[in-house]
Amino acid sequence: MKFLTIWDFVLLPIYVFIPYIIAKSYQKRKILKDPIYKYYTSGLMMKIFGGIGICIIYTFYYNGGDTLAYNEGAVAMSNMLFKSPETFFSLLFNNRTPENWSMFDVNTKWPPLYMYKDTLTFSVSRFSWIFSLFGFRSFVLTTILLAWATYIGIWKLFKLFSSEFPDLIKSFAIAILFVPSVVFWGSGLLKDAYTLSAAAWVIYSVFKLIKKREKLFLHIIIIIICSYIIISIKPYIFFSLFCAILFVLVSLSFSKIKGVFLKFVIMPIVFILIIGGGIITFSILGDFAGDQYSSLDKMLEKAVINQQDLSREYYGENTFDIGGFEPTIAGIMSKFIPALNAGLFRPYIWECSNPIMAISGLENFVLMFFTFYVLFLSFMSLIRVGYSYMMKTLFNHQLIIFSFIFGFSFAFMVGLTTANFGALVRYKIPLVPFFLTSLMIIVYKFNQEKLELKKEV
Repeated sequence: MKFLTIWDFVLLPIYVFIPYIIAKSYQKRKILKDPIYKYYTSGLMMKIFGGIGICIIYTFYYNGGDTLAYNEGAVAMSNMLFKSPETFFSLLFNNRTPENWSMFDVNTKWPPLYMYKDTLTFSVSRFSWIFSLFGFRSFVLTTILLAWATYIGIWKLFKLFSSEFPDLIKSFAIAILFVPSVVFWGSGLLKDAYTLSAAAWVIYSVFKLIKKREKLFLHIIIIIICSYIIISIKPYIFFSLFCAILFVLVSLSFSKIKGVFLKFVIMPIVFILIIGGGIITFSILGDFAGDQYSSLDKMLEKAVINQQDLSREYYGENTFDIGGFEPTIAGIMSKFIPALNAGLFRPYIWECSNPIMAISGLENFVLMFFTFYVLFLSFMSLIRVGYSYMMKTLFNHQLIIFSFIFGFSFAFMVGLTTANFGALVRYKIPLVPFFLTSLMIIVYKFNQEKLELKKEV
């Protein structure tokens, strides 16, 4: 109870009821034009109760943890706004100087020092001050407001996929709005709530620019702001997004080129530009994201250090081992298969040591089964119909291309750098909605193509 106050219990029903009433009213207005809004309120309530679940687990089960430390930092930031607005805005733009630290006192409270010293970690607190302010510095109320705000990005992602494949609305609702581990870990006062929502916003806005080319200025601003949030918290997620978006743009350009020879000539040039553009982007953003991201060598060294640190004995049975590797490109690529497998499908059910992890284990089993089913469909189509049919079904839509590139690259990085199941379950949630929806789309497209072939016969 040391982390909670009487206000957490008194105001909790009000802070749940208000979002519910607003969401229900919004749903009632929108559902007449768009049937997907029948999931709007239930999706929001799932997210809010997921956030409350995080509060309960970390307060009564773990008796502390990162989310409570982030809350301390958010409280200190919101208090600093009233003590010294100049210091507050300096901190808001990540000026974590000793002088700014000295401005905290017993009235403002102090953010945890280890978080203050870390650029990426302190960003969660400096982004959360507004939720703390309107949540009366309450841990639970702050979490509810954050869950409410970050739900918007998740809903936009659901709208994007549903607009492209309206026959799969129910399936997408399950994959994007109701996967238990994503709802749980993506709703608390943690890095994952911000990065998942921001990534969803980026994809929504990018595809709106590509497909509709409407509200250009608004979507560009959204992409910039959300990219800043991702880079400030977990830069490697931005790197995966960046690569996947580049591949989507390339595939769009290729689809407009007629002639096999021309495509053959242009393809190497395009890939060189992608690699060059990626290296330049990483170097530009590296200094901003932190010293460990300032060069490829440092990123590789950081990957090795993270993997070794998370496999220490004090994590007990929650650790797993994909084997050691050298901090070189050849070294990390030698672990591509075990890292990808870990990022996508582990922990297996028999590796789960507690109920929370067991839920993720069941999800991973379903994901693995679904993946092998798609591989089986692809193999059978290759034998019976031919290569062109399989490729047409798998890769003729940009959302599938994006989801696979992002999902595989992200799973590889998470599996490579994480050797602890507790961390892995949380870190991998951004890839789950994308990968699961892409599998659903492929199965749907295989069935549709199969029906068309039967009609032709």
